[in-house]
Amino acid sequence: MKKLLLVVVPFLLLLVGCSSAPEEETSMEIVEVEMELPENMTEQEEVAVKTLVTQGEEKVEDAKEVQFEIWNVEKGKENSVLLDAEHVGDGVYEVKHSFEDKGVYRVQSHVTARDMHVMPTKQLVVGNLSQEEIDAILESEVEEEEHEDHGHHH
Repeated sequence: MKKLLLVVVPFLLLLVGCSSAPEEETSMEIVEVEMELPENMTEQEEVAVKTLVTQGEEKVEDAKEVQFEIWNVEKGKENSVLLDAEHVGDGVYEVKHSFEDKGVYRVQSHVTARDMHVMPTKQLVVGNLSQEEIDAILESEVEEEEHEDHGHHH
């Protein structure tokens, strides 16, 4: 039994030593997140929402956590869903999601990788909406935000 332990311990030390070294060298580079959203999609259709995580020239395969937060602009962020993304390879993390209603959605990816947290947000239009409808939805969102701000000052 003792012999077995001697073999295992140096091997573990070796693993730890190797995996922490590259991180220190690359930690000055910013982790970048590029989201890929489907276009011209309809409600009820399941689609893949993807994000590519890179640091400098390198694709990040070891992100600690990649989640997508998705909400309908008209319903507000408090009604968002949070989905865990799967690592599909090559620095790409994806989640499958179907949007129940047509409308304007925000998709925010929460990526924790190499001691950094990156949270870009993109807009996604679901269903057949005219530009006027989209503008009206976005205008109503802006008014709500201003409304909330007034409450904070008093």
